[in-house]
Amino acid sequence: MSASARVIDEGVGPWELSADRTELVRRTVPPVGDWPRQSGSWSQEQRIPVEPRAAHRVALIGESVARGFLLDPVVTLADLCRDAIRRAGHGDGYELLDLAANNLAPEQALRLCRAAVELGARTVVLYVGNNFLRSTPWLAPGTRSRTAELFHKGGYEEYLAARRQAVAETAQRFGTELEAIAGPAGVRVVVVLPATNLLDWQSPWVTPTWLPADRLALWAAAAERLRDVLDAEATGEPSDTVLALAQELTELDGGTTARPLELLGQELVRRGRRGDGLDLLSRSVSIGADPANYDRRCPPEVAAELRRLGHLPGFSLVDVPAAMARRYGAKALGKEVFLDYCHHTPEALRHVANDIVATVLADAGVPTAPGWAEPAHPDVAAADLADAYLLSALHNQHWGQSAEVVEHWLRAAATADPTSVHRLATYFTLSRPDTQFWLATEPVGGAATRMHWFLRNFSHQAVLDAEFARRALRTLDAEGRALLGRVLDDVWDDSRVEDSSGVSLLAPYWRERNGPPQEEGVFTKERDPECRYAFITSGSVPLRAELTLATGPGLPDGTFTLLLNGRVHAEGALGPEWRRHTVNLPVADLRPGANTLVLRWPVGARTRDSMEAAMSGLGLGPESLPLVRIARLWLARE
Repeated sequence: MSASARVIDEGVGPWELSADRTELVRRTVPPVGDWPRQSGSWSQEQRIPVEPRAAHRVALIGESVARGFLLDPVVTLADLCRDAIRRAGHGDGYELLDLAANNLAPEQALRLCRAAVELGARTVVLYVGNNFLRSTPWLAPGTRSRTAELFHKGGYEEYLAARRQAVAETAQRFGTELEAIAGPAGVRVVVVLPATNLLDWQSPWVTPTWLPADRLALWAAAAERLRDVLDAEATGEPSDTVLALAQELTELDGGTTARPLELLGQELVRRGRRGDGLDLLSRSVSIGADPANYDRRCPPEVAAELRRLGHLPGFSLVDVPAAMARRYGAKALGKEVFLDYCHHTPEALRHVANDIVATVLADAGVPTAPGWAEPAHPDVAAADLADAYLLSALHNQHWGQSAEVVEHWLRAAATADPTSVHRLATYFTLSRPDTQFWLATEPVGGAATRMHWFLRNFSHQAVLDAEFARRALRTLDAEGRALLGRVLDDVWDDSRVEDSSGVSLLAPYWRERNGPPQEEGVFTKERDPECRYAFITSGSVPLRAELTLATGPGLPDGTFTLLLNGRVHAEGALGPEWRRHTVNLPVADLRPGANTLVLRWPVGARTRDSMEAAMSGLGLGPESLPLVRIARLWLARE
């Protein structure tokens, strides 16, 4: 490769090549359109020498798990690896470059591999797999007509098979390109296979409107019963009702929607039927409807390719799922190992680092100091550990995880450091619509640095605040509840519907990373059978709700139901044409503080032509089409 064609000449992530071409220096101004974002997505390293400073340079390249997401920068995988190298007795001979980044796509990982070769790395540690699905062109323009034809001839099963094949082909292309980069350069590659929290992850509901009408009616009735059971804020104990209903749904839809399949697998694992349960959980990962919803889990097709790569000459494999199973047994599937759906606790991340370093050193044929792999527990300050747990609770809440998971990490934060309730209170202070903290480069409003960057990097919708507040209040002790209660009173007093000209429940407080709130004109992505919204009132002023709705494409007319604070409040007709509905919300049905509005949509079978048109024209599968379109959901004084 000629010097003019080097990747590093164009810059790597947040770093650009210095004028004397000897260093990569952190940019003061990020390039236009740079992704992942600069804020908290990369290592905080300011300078990277182009020439290695040690005899053996190792480049760590990976997604957010390799970044140490939710722990970074207090605990990072790179720092744990450096520590393990020192404990093994080779601190002077090895140098590690931290090129891991949140939201890293496969093509970006390959570019970083090329950069690592140019930077003189002798070993590349590649920790990827969770972000492959978002990059899979199963409905790219050149394949849409073919995919629609498959659906027409073979039904939904053929359609899913085509997408799974596309995932496999994407992974295989990645492997081929990786071999072409590493082989000629003589660079050793350590492939790290990621693991997934299979017991605590909660997939979104997808309604199989591709089923025949009679079968779909049975599915919808069973799904509503199951959601009612789950809405009771289950404690995670095995439930005969959950098991029976999940089994019924899986039989009705043929295992094509992930949520019932996942619930069934989780229940079987909890009941000791580990093999059967794991088989179902593996099938639920990216095999059920709309894999794009599960883009942060390594699908079996990608895992198979990573394992193949790990056994090639010049490659090695660190199988994290297998290693965690050996260390933790059945607990390897849940919160003992994971902070959320795939990011590790400090203890588990230490084990991953040790395994990586053991493989790197074994590949080099160098001896290690006795007992170097201990201690297993990173030395983390109580406040920093509490912040990691607090961010884990918030991240799980943002991803719609169960009350049991969210509350587990809220309790863990309070146990690690009781003063973490003050950082929790800061989150709600920053949640006010008029708090423009995303425009500031430094934390505002007393926010901790990690909280500030976390919120700048992750979209948030107002509906989550009230539910998160309720879960937080339930987990805190009396002193913590009193403190958070006072903060909520102050924040919510400034957010009451009756004190404004009106509130659009479709408008999130902020949607885009590093950007201000953005109003949505028409929502067309309501695919779940119900939608939940929160709003704040004094409870003493009657309100009026205005809704403008229409059914999604290819669906029959039906009736939606509006629930206010858990009780059925009104019903309205839905059809393909936009209809406006006005619903009065009397004082008797309102509460001081947070109120909840739930809309439940009718479920009906779609016409085949609407599904095929979406596939061939829009690039959407039938599971991605909206059940309802919402143009307006407005609250104001009556």
